[in-house]
Amino acid sequence: KATVWLSSLALLGLLYLYVICLQKPDDDQNTSVKNRVYWTAFLITGFLALNPYTLFFSTLVMSEIPFMACSLAILYLLALRPEHPEKGQLLLFTGLLTFLPFLRTIGIALVLATGIWAVFRKARWPWLIGVFCSILASGLWMLRNSSTGKTGYVSIALKEMRSNGIVGTLIGMFERITLHIEHFAQQLFPNMPGSEPRYSAMILDNISFLPGPGWVYLSLTAVAVLISIYGMLSCRKQGGIVALGYLVLSMAVLSLWPWMQPRFTFPLLPVMLAYLPAGYLAFAKHFQFSRPFIRVVFVGTLSACALYIGSIQIKTDYQLIHANLQMLTNPSQFYSQQNPGSAFSNWIAAGRWINQNSEEHSRVLSRQSATATTAQRYQKLAYFDVITAEKLHKTIQEFHANFLVTFNKNHGLVFPWYLMDEDLVYRLNPVFDEQGIMVIKIEPNRSGTIREKYYSADESLKFARNAYEKFPHRFYLQSGLAAELYNSGHYEEVINFVHKLRQEGIREINLSFLLGWSYIKTKQYQKAILEFEEASSLPGHKLIGANLLQGIRVAQKALAENDDPDSNQSETTNQTGEMKLKSASQLWKNCQINKLEMYLIKSLEEGIHQPEIHAELCILLAKVYLVKDKKSDAIEQLNLAVASGKSEANNILRMLKREEKLEFLFNSSKKEYDAKTEQQTADNLQDVLALADWYQEFGVPGKALSLLERANLLIPNQPELLELLLQKQLFYSLVSDAESTLIQLNKLTPDDPRLKSATRKIEELQRLPRF
Repeated sequence: KATVWLSSLALLGLLYLYVICLQKPDDDQNTSVKNRVYWTAFLITGFLALNPYTLFFSTLVMSEIPFMACSLAILYLLALRPEHPEKGQLLLFTGLLTFLPFLRTIGIALVLATGIWAVFRKARWPWLIGVFCSILASGLWMLRNSSTGKTGYVSIALKEMRSNGIVGTLIGMFERITLHIEHFAQQLFPNMPGSEPRYSAMILDNISFLPGPGWVYLSLTAVAVLISIYGMLSCRKQGGIVALGYLVLSMAVLSLWPWMQPRFTFPLLPVMLAYLPAGYLAFAKHFQFSRPFIRVVFVGTLSACALYIGSIQIKTDYQLIHANLQMLTNPSQFYSQQNPGSAFSNWIAAGRWINQNSEEHSRVLSRQSATATTAQRYQKLAYFDVITAEKLHKTIQEFHANFLVTFNKNHGLVFPWYLMDEDLVYRLNPVFDEQGIMVIKIEPNRSGTIREKYYSADESLKFARNAYEKFPHRFYLQSGLAAELYNSGHYEEVINFVHKLRQEGIREINLSFLLGWSYIKTKQYQKAILEFEEASSLPGHKLIGANLLQGIRVAQKALAENDDPDSNQSETTNQTGEMKLKSASQLWKNCQINKLEMYLIKSLEEGIHQPEIHAELCILLAKVYLVKDKKSDAIEQLNLAVASGKSEANNILRMLKREEKLEFLFNSSKKEYDAKTEQQTADNLQDVLALADWYQEFGVPGKALSLLERANLLIPNQPELLELLLQKQLFYSLVSDAESTLIQLNKLTPDDPRLKSATRKIEELQRLPRF
């Protein structure tokens, strides 16, 4: 952060010097002309300094501000002495230009612009040294990435171009260009009407938008860019052509770039602002006001508009600073009373807790790198708001994660909260819940059952209601409540809520999106189509355009099916049972146990005509009862399935009897067990191994782990049992326990080649990151 802050100060200083350099106040000019140049540079620098985007990016550990400072320093060096540069100047230029693409890949645009400009005149050829060094360094870096199997940005962009074809690529280029121009206008005129600036998430209350329609500011942006380009052409002896080439090549690269984030155009802002004074002066030479009064009115109007825009920016800056100071000075009161958005969540606090309360080899899944750098732990990126239980399990197992770090419950649908009670593989236990962040420790679910401890179906909805009632004017709380209502199935309430907000003059893309889907859920398909079509004209629609089209297609398909109710009537009965079984199986796979129980009871009460499907549903309900520790109810459902001839039900009943037998064995004293014969011990061992395999197949590997741990105490020194125990311990990343088991196995079967693989696995899990 210190580097970013220093870079922001360097950026402002360089912009001030660059504007002065472009206007070249000579010593023989009078004092008034010099003062005008200095004041112009000061005003341009102040305009950038007051921009909320500048303040926002100056507080983030991101490359935008350092990249802007570095690129402006390069242009300033070129402007000082475009031809026959001095050695020190050339050395500094080469270092900066070589480093630039490593800050941001798009820096190659400035490298190419400089190379094209320098190659046409011999006096500029020394600048090509820096260009060649930069291209060479970037090329070597790309080779290094390809040799390690990493996919670079360029290869991703080329792959997308090949898949889209020529026509698709051209259409995509046009769409990206228009979107980036719109983003640039929003950065030149912060708080532009119809925009949703990124810094608004760091403000508690709503921002003050500029007056008028958005097209006015788009037009003003076009005028400002044209004046700036004219300034670049008039300053061609000071490297203005390089700046123009940088502008053009950057937009060309962005038109092919698959990603469309608003921040990509922000580095072009200081370059454009630097040439505004030069462009205005060059343009003024060809334009004279017929009367002095008209000039006074024009300058006065322009000054008044600039002052008003500046006041809006100052107010927004104050809101940003005030909210963040509250967060830093009194965090407990801030988070409990202000109901801040997710942008205020303190990932660093979570990292500190993990650093102080976990083993050094622990691994973390999180969406923010600040957690890993503070915790000094290995981390993998994970977005829990779009993850299923199956995908979460796979991610945990591949990375061997010990902690999940996410937004806390105050932020609603940011994590599948039901898994904290209903996950059959892991026990997800919250160990830190402060400052908008929750740290969840991952442990084995040794009982193989669900619980009712941390999850309540309406908890997030209650919080969203309370927060909205406290601050009804905040946009993010309005959207949050609508989303919670929708996900809780209160579709009519969503419709009424959004209509109420519209009566207050509030129209927002996310609210319209939720309203459209609520219409679909309540079978008002025509209204849904109209709503999605209207949403396509709202600000921000391009970011969710595919989702809007999907909503229209779903509504149109439902309308067509309603118009032809007799189609496929003969298959409806057979499909109903199959669809119910498919839905139930998916709920089981997602570990939505309580929801599955209600669904199965309702389906069986409605009646299933196919005996096989009825038996399958009975088996699923029996599994639900088993993981809810309702064994007698489970046996009742299994007996119903057995009557239909399902062998799976018989198998489950046999395993339940085996479980009872082993439970009795474990509860007997050690002395009683030692009296058993060798054959009985072998039989018991086979029962343990068979039951452990069945637990794994059933979907409760933690219960298999618990069984093997208990069996190892009763039947020690059994290689087959220890091998399976080691496998489960590594599955759950229980490194210390796995080491102990491995020591026992090395004594019993030292020549087993599989032990070397287990040793390497443990060493890998014990490896520590370097920061």
